[in-house]
Amino acid sequence: MSQNILVLNAEGPEIRVAVIEDGSLAEFFVERKRDRGIVGNIYRGKVTRVLPGMQAAFIDLGPKVDKHAFLYVADILGSGEEAKLFSDADTDDGDESPEGTASRLARGKKQLANRKIEDLLRPGQEITVQVVKDAIGQKGARVTGYVSLPGRYSVFMPHVDQVGISRRISDDKKRKHLREWVNAARKKGAGYIVRTAAEDADEQDMKDDCEFLNRLWAQINGKISEQRGAGLVYADLDLALRTVRDLLRENTSELVIDDEELYERVKKFTGAFMPRFAERIKRYEQRRPIFDFYQIEPALRQAVARKVPLPSGGYLIIDQGEALTAIDVNTGSFTGKSNDLEDTVTRNNLEACHEVARQLRLRNIGGIIVVDFVDMDKEGNRKRVWDEFQAALGKDRSRCNVTKISELGLVEMTRKRTRESLVQILTEPCPTCEGSAVVKSVTT
Repeated sequence: MSQNILVLNAEGPEIRVAVIEDGSLAEFFVERKRDRGIVGNIYRGKVTRVLPGMQAAFIDLGPKVDKHAFLYVADILGSGEEAKLFSDADTDDGDESPEGTASRLARGKKQLANRKIEDLLRPGQEITVQVVKDAIGQKGARVTGYVSLPGRYSVFMPHVDQVGISRRISDDKKRKHLREWVNAARKKGAGYIVRTAAEDADEQDMKDDCEFLNRLWAQINGKISEQRGAGLVYADLDLALRTVRDLLRENTSELVIDDEELYERVKKFTGAFMPRFAERIKRYEQRRPIFDFYQIEPALRQAVARKVPLPSGGYLIIDQGEALTAIDVNTGSFTGKSNDLEDTVTRNNLEACHEVARQLRLRNIGGIIVVDFVDMDKEGNRKRVWDEFQAALGKDRSRCNVTKISELGLVEMTRKRTRESLVQILTEPCPTCEGSAVVKSVTT
């Protein structure tokens, strides 16, 4: 099992988290202290507009959220049999977050989309919703009525009467025990997704996790009943504590923090909820900036570049649009070790599979993605590359849907988008070229 390092930089107006896997930067998260994302937050919202033509509604989340949120008819909380929408077959570790839970529920409640939104909501009505996607560009946040609360080992779903186990827990005996432990702890009418992190948990761990989430939901319910008007009811953990909850696992060798105050807070949180990991929390005390020490700053500069080199001489060209990203795989200076062109191209494509998967995670690219591999003549080689790409995407916590490689070497895929991409966070359009990446030539 590979060893990961989590590096947390908090000396400044933002918190930055880097995930290093096998010596390379694999994921990057940033949260401005004045501009935190709202994914996972629960609000008492007010319906401002109902759009029968789109079967959706706009929801006012209160004075601290500028843009009104968007609610689809299928995301309006039902009751009774309508709430029994979750199945174990749809559970995987790709998305155990609130947004991922909402995605799985959406697949299981297609029948609810046949309802008429004008029969369910009216302007001025107050409803409880949870944010599943931050506002991106000109679009407001997306919300759902199906609330979910992530814990260390499980995700609590108060309105879904089912228990699901992560598909990545493959041991049948362990799956059976986990289901029994959770069923013993859960309350009637509520459900849980058991996360992959529970693979190493015992019965007491699961009981404590379930009881904590039950108490948390009871507190939130109390606040909902007291809420007057639109506004925040519950805020999810900040980035530092979410990192501990979601990313600190058995294969994490250490979490290094460069800020004393945050180090103490993370240490206290870990000691209270995950005591066996407490010794892995380290305080960084060297004079050199932490991101320079771990070679993260150069990797971040590369992470927003259009051209990405491959180890053997090939390279990727990544062009991000608003809704579609095109990734072109090129052989570059890679000439292979044999006189067989097909073999050379296949080897280059296999190498590209892992880099493309890494770049998708690192840059947080979502939406529709088209990967243009170098053309391969043999069906067996196309399948080999596709299998390798699927395996490389296995580390991605966001849900990906991938089509087969076409005869032209194209792979079409989608990746769940919940937050802005790294390019959107770290850069802004050039005032000279207005984001087109070209300017008129001298001759023109």
